[in-house]
Amino acid sequence: MITTPDGLLMIDSGYTDRVETVIVPGLQKLGLDPAKVKYILLGHGHADHFGGAKYFQDHYGTKVGTTAADWDLMYPANPPANQNANANQARPKKDLVLAEGQPIKFGGLAVTPVAIPGHTPGSLAFIFPVKDKGKARIAGLFGGTILTLDRITTDGLKQYTQSIAHYLDTAKKMKVEVELQNHPIFDGTPERLAKLKAMKPGDPNPFIVGTDRYVKMWNIVSECVQAEIARRGAASN
Repeated sequence: MITTPDGLLMIDSGYTDRVETVIVPGLQKLGLDPAKVKYILLGHGHADHFGGAKYFQDHYGTKVGTTAADWDLMYPANPPANQNANANQARPKKDLVLAEGQPIKFGGLAVTPVAIPGHTPGSLAFIFPVKDKGKARIAGLFGGTILTLDRITTDGLKQYTQSIAHYLDTAKKMKVEVELQNHPIFDGTPERLAKLKAMKPGDPNPFIVGTDRYVKMWNIVSECVQAEIARRGAASN
C-alpha cells in the first residue's frame, strides 16, 4: 500500500474470498480507510492478485490497472472448455492499461512500471519512492516471481532471465534500495516483518538492502534459473 495526500494506491488485492476477512480489516487495523483506495495496480493477472479488485471497484469506485497482455489473460477470447483458476474468481472490469514507459502519476508521486514477462505474459515490476524515518528511498517490487521452475517451459525460463536483466537495468539506474515482492517467499519477508515490528530507535530498516545487494539478489535468482536451463539441456543430450 502506498499512501499519498490524494488517497491510497494498492499493489495487488489478494483472493476474492479474503477481501472482507483479511484485506479490509487489515487496512483498518493500520488506520487506513479502504474507501480511500483510489487505484489498484496488478503485478500480474492471476487470481491471487486480482481477486479482490472487483470488491474495491464495486464498493469504493477504485480504478484497476494491468497490462494489455494480462487483461487478455483474465478475459481470454477463447477460454478452454474446462476454464481455469481465474474463471472462479471475481474478475475486475477493465479500467486502466499499464505499460512500460508510462508512469502512473497520483498524489504527487510517480510509479514506474517495468515489463517482466515470464510468470505471465504481462507481468510488471513497479519502482516508486517511499520514506523511512523521513528519508526518501527508492523501492522496487518485482511483480512476477516464478516459484516453481518445473512448471515453466525452457523458453519461458529464458524469457524470465531476460526480464530480470531488463528490470535490473532500470533498477540500477533508479538506484532501487528497498526490496519488495508480491511473492515474498524466498527473500525472508516474514523474518524481516518481525524485525520491523521489533525495531528500536536507531535500528536499520530490514527492507532497505542497498542497490548493490538488491542487484546481487536478482542476479543470483537469474543464475539459478540459468542453471536449470543448462541442466535441461544436458539431460536432453
